[in-house]
Amino acid sequence: MPFKVTESLSMGFAAVAGKSTVFKSLNGDMNCGQCFEIVFTDRWHVDKKGNFWGGSSQKILGKRMVIQVSNFGTDVIGNHSFDLLIPGAGQGIFAEGCTNQFPSKKKDDFDCGKRHGGCKTEAGCDDLPKELQAGCKWRFSWYRWLKDNGNSQSNNPYIKFRRVQCPKQLKDISGVQLADDDQFPEVNQDDGRAEIIS
Repeated sequence: MPFKVTESLSMGFAAVAGKSTVFKSLNGDMNCGQCFEIVFTDRWHVDKKGNFWGGSSQKILGKRMVIQVSNFGTDVIGNHSFDLLIPGAGQGIFAEGCTNQFPSKKKDDFDCGKRHGGCKTEAGCDDLPKELQAGCKWRFSWYRWLKDNGNSQSNNPYIKFRRVQCPKQLKDISGVQLADDDQFPEVNQDDGRAEIIS
């Protein structure tokens, strides 16, 4: 699950597109175990009527996240790149794993009964197992999911990304280190936002 390192850097895990039609460096199995540094940008989703419906909260613009790819989604296609793995954010079409791991809980406890999108408020995190609540609350406190008014709320934000060396914090959790990892840059873990170039 995701965790805050500094005010402007978090780490966690993600699924990658099974086959991206836009990003040739993202291709399912090929990416498993790789780490990427992502930067949240100021690009917005706009519907057919010209209404803004999602992007990055102003409060996360330039914030960075380092993720390790732990699986891929054959249902994730198009220009989509990463699915951040966040407790309470929706189990999607694979809704059996959580109850297998935590059999005392009901399926709806893991995403407030909303398979796509998950819990709409931080209070919904309280239904998750204790071990997962901090990761769920990260979504509202650091990532700003639906937290701010109007267009300034995080909802499927656009990002820029690059492959980086996996930091020790993620390798210690996953136990995965790839042989070519040292060919990529180390992540600066000092506090500070990245410059956003649109």
